[in-house]
Amino acid sequence: MEDPGGIKSASLPAPEAQVGGVPEGRRKHVMLGLKLLAGLLIIAAPVYLADHFIPGFFGVAFFGVLAATFGWMSGGPKVGAGVVVSLSILGLASILLREHTVLLALILLGLGALYGYAASRGVGKAVLQLPILTPYFMMAPPALFNYPPTIDVQYAVGIVVIVNLAGGWALLVLHLALGTRHLKPMVVPDRRVPLLYGTLMGVISAVVMTLGTSTELKSHWVWVTLTLYVLADPVQLLTWKRMWGRVMGSFAGFGVVFLLAIAGVPDAALQLMAPVALWLCLYFLVLKRPYWQYALFLTVAVVLMNSKGISTLLLNGERFGFTIIGAVFSVLAAYLVKFVMKRWAKDRASYEN
Repeated sequence: MEDPGGIKSASLPAPEAQVGGVPEGRRKHVMLGLKLLAGLLIIAAPVYLADHFIPGFFGVAFFGVLAATFGWMSGGPKVGAGVVVSLSILGLASILLREHTVLLALILLGLGALYGYAASRGVGKAVLQLPILTPYFMMAPPALFNYPPTIDVQYAVGIVVIVNLAGGWALLVLHLALGTRHLKPMVVPDRRVPLLYGTLMGVISAVVMTLGTSTELKSHWVWVTLTLYVLADPVQLLTWKRMWGRVMGSFAGFGVVFLLAIAGVPDAALQLMAPVALWLCLYFLVLKRPYWQYALFLTVAVVLMNSKGISTLLLNGERFGFTIIGAVFSVLAAYLVKFVMKRWAKDRASYEN
């Protein structure tokens, strides 16, 4: 997968540099962690407050916060704003078209192709959150105002406004707390590879969605598409170290959620833990710590994000299995693209000779 953060850690001073007996590098890490924590607390406070007055506000706003946070980390406030606005439109379209499976499949195919195109230009991370988060709106319309939700004009306006409002608030806080980030394109040796890879990811996502929405497998199938794109590496295709780190980190995250569920932690407390897990996820991502650490807390954050009203043990078990399926699809996609590229090279060599 491309570096989803797009943030290069600041060069650290020499090991002997200290301030008040504390190594300078460690002090910077602590300050960065505290800034991230303060920023997320400031972002989360009005979201939790609004949820007491507007039923379902938290669940919808969380999508805006996620899109803004990872979009900002990928390329700054402009990229983050673009991701948030696009997600609000795609999310609403997915809800309104929920009875039209073919159109939903075309949306996912288009998002995969868009990701491939962006990756071929070295900026795939800028749009990565769109194919990851859009399927959540296809799986089930977020409960807002009522449960189950009533899909009407008020609901549609509420989805768009809340996603953009929460995303804009998150971008403002992150920009003020941590400064500006810039999108840095990657070097892409062969642009055909990410183009083909992204299109194939879109096809796989469309097939998974079709099975998940039109058969008895109606469950949290979005974890397959989530894993598919989190493991995505459109340039190198397959990085075993990162893949094992993602899978092992996910399993560790499932273990944490399992223990919390066994302990009988209330839903309200679990939802409060989601932003904390997101903070640790971002902190380890920024510091470029081993990938499994980032994956562990990402898993905990996403599972707890929508655990309200659902058996956490059931949710945990389903996503455990879907993670394995997503990882298998990711490996197969990488090998298929490698096979096609080798055949193209072989056919071209034969033609030239």
